[in-house]
Amino acid sequence: MKHRKVMALLLAGTLICAGGAIAADPGSAADPLIALGWLKSTFIPNAVTQADARAEERIDALENSSTSSGTELRIKRGDVLRLDSGAALTPLAGGLSLSSAGTVVDITTGEEHTGLPVTGHRYLAAEQTQAAFSVTTDTAVVRLIGPYQLSPSTETDYNALADALKTMGLFKGTDTPYGSGYDLELAPTRIQGLVLFLRLMGEEQSALSYPGSGIHFTDVPDWALPYVAYAYDRGYTKGQGVDEQWRVIFGSDAPISAGDYTTFLLRALGYMEGSDFQWETALTDAQTLGVLTAGEGTLLAQKPFLRAQTVYLSYFALSAKTAGEGGGTLLERLATAGAIDAATAQSAMSGLSSQRL
Repeated sequence: MKHRKVMALLLAGTLICAGGAIAADPGSAADPLIALGWLKSTFIPNAVTQADARAEERIDALENSSTSSGTELRIKRGDVLRLDSGAALTPLAGGLSLSSAGTVVDITTGEEHTGLPVTGHRYLAAEQTQAAFSVTTDTAVVRLIGPYQLSPSTETDYNALADALKTMGLFKGTDTPYGSGYDLELAPTRIQGLVLFLRLMGEEQSALSYPGSGIHFTDVPDWALPYVAYAYDRGYTKGQGVDEQWRVIFGSDAPISAGDYTTFLLRALGYMEGSDFQWETALTDAQTLGVLTAGEGTLLAQKPFLRAQTVYLSYFALSAKTAGEGGGTLLERLATAGAIDAATAQSAMSGLSSQRL
């Protein structure tokens, strides 16, 4: 196979440089220089044979490992993973950059790698190589085979925030078979945003047991019908018009914007749309109400809105004051309503060091 030949040549080069294939002294006391004929006929063929065998062993070990083998990591922007010779890394989600002292082989294509790593490809640090993979997106998921060293950054740890929300029962993963199913690297859909909102309202169980609605959305999957019907009948959300056959659509898979999700959060905190805030200016109104910081408002207005940001907003909304005089925090309201366990929530939040932007 092509990638085996590449590996053999890389390893052969290492052996030739190191002199590792010399089995006997090709010269003599009178003439210690190595003969060119001996190099061509004996040394180089032996080096390639040894390298080919080592490449076969290395490639077989990597190819025979299943996609779920190795160590899976959820990492964050600025984290650096360092791999030595023989270790391999596969990016599963998010963006990485690569720098190396030596050669990194893309096992998937069988070529020496240059440029940015490609999601789903497997990268091997060849002989006498040190490779450094740096995270360039808010979050990423990788799978590693072999030893590695992680140098963590001080950037916002969206993964830890998601873990805390999951512990509290406020966030759940998808069917994605890696990264705990969090999909923090993807844009959230309207359905996903609505479900998170209902959990923050403490009304998920009420939605799941809702008997039905006179409105039937044709683009809502069966599992989400109770959520949409419940929220629609209570005025929490609206449809997105009609399709070409004049059937009402919700826009289930359409992305939800930062402003839309902030609107949900303000409603969960008890603020009234039309008097306390406006949908069109939800991001700036949330800053005025003290729900968002100026840094958060600027960030949400300028960068793509991903599931990582829904986790961030949901987590810090728990410590925001609810509307009205003497209102406690959203976390306190949810605990009082029995939607979450106060002790569990306190434990989940106590170990986090992520600061607000």
